Amino acid sequence: MKGPGIKDYLNKIDCLKEEALKEGKEYIEINSKKLHAEVSPYHATMPTCCQAIYKRMFDGDEILQRPKGNTGFGSHLTVRFQLNDLETRTRMYPDKKRGRPAKTEEEKLAAKKSKMKRNTEDLCNLIEEWLLEHGWDYMLKKDCIEACHDEQKWVINVQGIKRGRKQPLPVKIGEILKQMEDTSIHYSMAFNDSIAYRRQWNEIPTEVKNKLNMSVILADKRGNIIEL
Repeated sequence: MKGPGIKDYLNKIDCLKEEALKEGKEYIEINSKKLHAEVSPYHATMPTCCQAIYKRMFDGDEILQRPKGNTGFGSHLTVRFQLNDLETRTRMYPDKKRGRPAKTEEEKLAAKKSKMKRNTEDLCNLIEEWLLEHGWDYMLKKDCIEACHDEQKWVINVQGIKRGRKQPLPVKIGEILKQMEDTSIHYSMAFNDSIAYRRQWNEIPTEVKNKLNMSVILADKRGNIIEL
């Protein structure tokens, strides 16, 4: 049979404090052995008993005697609880937050850049910053960036993560070919960097890529941009 839980001990401590307040006392001393005997005399719940005592400690309360050993749990734990300002005093041992601690804005940005599978919007943002660093003006269209620098024109088709089946690079090149109006315009496709895309790009003859005036832009894990 399962013994009393921590709520049973917390309720008992609260009751003892309320009774002491009604009697006009300024403090109350609670010993874990005696508390355990009142709440759970037939079950081995001493660790739960001590946890409850720690949970009810506020700034100004004092541990008069600590348990033997290094666990912090035991029958010798004795605490003097001050009974003033119970509603406003800060807990001495706040609950530990579960899970990982919240990230700072800098950490969130670093984590975002480290993701391989960026969506189209993320990839567009990286390329826009990269173009500005290299002196290009640009205009953003649907899944496409039109850039210009002096008399040069550049159309970049952004292929971020989208729903549906992942298409191989040659199929995507076929889609770009349908959009080409002038071979004097430089055309590129932008992807998240991958071994597969690099291999497929290298399989296309260099002469063909030069005649089409086409290149591939890759974003690596750190958010760095590489043009092939």
